[in-house]
Amino acid sequence: MTTCHNQSSSQQSITHYNCGKCLSCASPLPAESTLSHTMPCQFHHKFCVNCIHSLMAEHIKLKIAPCCYVNVCDHQLSKYDVSCLPLEPDMIAHLLELVTTEECPQCPQCLFYNKFETLRKFEGHVTYCRPDDMVPCEYCCCLYRSRQLDEHSRYCRNISEQQRQQAFIDFIVSRLKYPFTPAQVRHYIERINRNRQALDLHKIVDDLANFGSTFPYKIPTFECGVCLESHPYQDIFVFGCKDSHKLCYGCFEESCTTKMNSGEILKCALCDYQLEHGEINQLRVTREQKKKFHEHQIEKTFSNFINNARGIIKCPNRDCKWVVEARHPNAQFRVVCHACANEFCSICSQQYHYRTTCQEVTQITQQWFVWCTTERGKYWRVRAQQDASYRAQLDNYERQKAANNQQNEELRRSYNALKADEEFKAQNCRLCPHCKRVVQHMGGCSSMICGKNYHGGDQQSGCGQAFDWDKAQRYVPIISAGPEQNKNDLSRIENKHKVVHRGIRCNGCHKDVEGIRFDCIHCRSLTYCEKCEQRCTLAHSEELRKQNKQQHVFRLITTPEGYRSKRQ
Repeated sequence: MTTCHNQSSSQQSITHYNCGKCLSCASPLPAESTLSHTMPCQFHHKFCVNCIHSLMAEHIKLKIAPCCYVNVCDHQLSKYDVSCLPLEPDMIAHLLELVTTEECPQCPQCLFYNKFETLRKFEGHVTYCRPDDMVPCEYCCCLYRSRQLDEHSRYCRNISEQQRQQAFIDFIVSRLKYPFTPAQVRHYIERINRNRQALDLHKIVDDLANFGSTFPYKIPTFECGVCLESHPYQDIFVFGCKDSHKLCYGCFEESCTTKMNSGEILKCALCDYQLEHGEINQLRVTREQKKKFHEHQIEKTFSNFINNARGIIKCPNRDCKWVVEARHPNAQFRVVCHACANEFCSICSQQYHYRTTCQEVTQITQQWFVWCTTERGKYWRVRAQQDASYRAQLDNYERQKAANNQQNEELRRSYNALKADEEFKAQNCRLCPHCKRVVQHMGGCSSMICGKNYHGGDQQSGCGQAFDWDKAQRYVPIISAGPEQNKNDLSRIENKHKVVHRGIRCNGCHKDVEGIRFDCIHCRSLTYCEKCEQRCTLAHSEELRKQNKQQHVFRLITTPEGYRSKRQ
């Protein structure tokens, strides 16, 4: 027995005892399937061809959306359902115009739903669908054909996590039974994540299909400050301005495009807050469009600073155009370029140095070069003569001579370049009286502005303050003699007592540092004792070489009181 209820009126019902009869005329259905049709409703109602024709003709006459059986079963027919009816093409065309449901048919191969255009296209998809050949991407979890996966994976691993999540959502949206929005799918996925459940594509699609055409959860929304329309929180961007203005991503992109086309610097659409590199990165646009926004912002930042006295920080990488306003142009701090990831000092533009002033770096570099190339061996020979327990360090030094050659050659090139740079600055440069940056006079009058030409152009890092070149302090070179004249005096006989740096742990042996203390000035916190120094600094040097990074310099500290942390 099958009982069917009208969805619009629960008072009417019909009871069928013989499923072999037409629901409309109750005549026996012929054995041939072409002379009868089963509706896709949950009760699988059956009709003869004549009744199907009569019922659908009534829908066309009344211009109402086609359903299974008016006043008996209100199951709405989709475009796919109508296309499968045993009717003439012209009649099907009229019915398709009346369909209101946006339900998509399910592919029996991949079990995903496909947007219906024509019956021929859908049948073509089913014919060529090969779910066994679909492989999930390890980054975004979307399914791709095996021949496409390598190319997609190369692209996918270079995009942001947000873009991968959006790709996953877009993949699901295009395969749903009902047209739920990306915001609704994202909200449902977030519910799954909160419950710590695994994300399974087919399960998500099946769950959303079971909801019917109405999404059952209310999505929190916020009103955009420009278009005044309500958007899900995930589609609202919050600016870093003091008022934290909020825009939908559509208005955010439109604002940036309008300002770029009119030659303005990119700012918040509701105030004068200038967009930073990270905020432009969050635009939901293509990589090419995002690159255009970045290049425009850098160009306008340059031109805006030419005619004012504010300081800027510019990436010293010659191939990089990144620049940012310096809120504290006279302060020394670590800068990481948002365009090329170069890390440098805000004052000297060299590799950033912790706990060390810019003036000290040159001298420390020279001392480290002397230690590695000449004094390390002398030191261990003298110590071994004083104390037999140092013999192991001397033997280790002798064994590691070959390993030291590459490091010493790199240090020698760096030292020679440093010495040449010091000589050039002594002849051509002076110090800005405001921030002590090294400034070169490129010609013209003696009026100067730190960071650029007085009349504009040649933009570099600087505090933006004006001064007179003739009155500025001359640059005094720190390196003025060869390495043989710059001894660290560490191996003198009177230094025979072992110094203990209490509370300072060696990163090699994890004990309190005894003897000479070696601090890396380019790492936030890296210290070695004299026994671990050669082995660990060589390993550190090799690791930097593998990463294609500039070599680090270590400061030699001989007394516990001889060094204090000046900068963090």
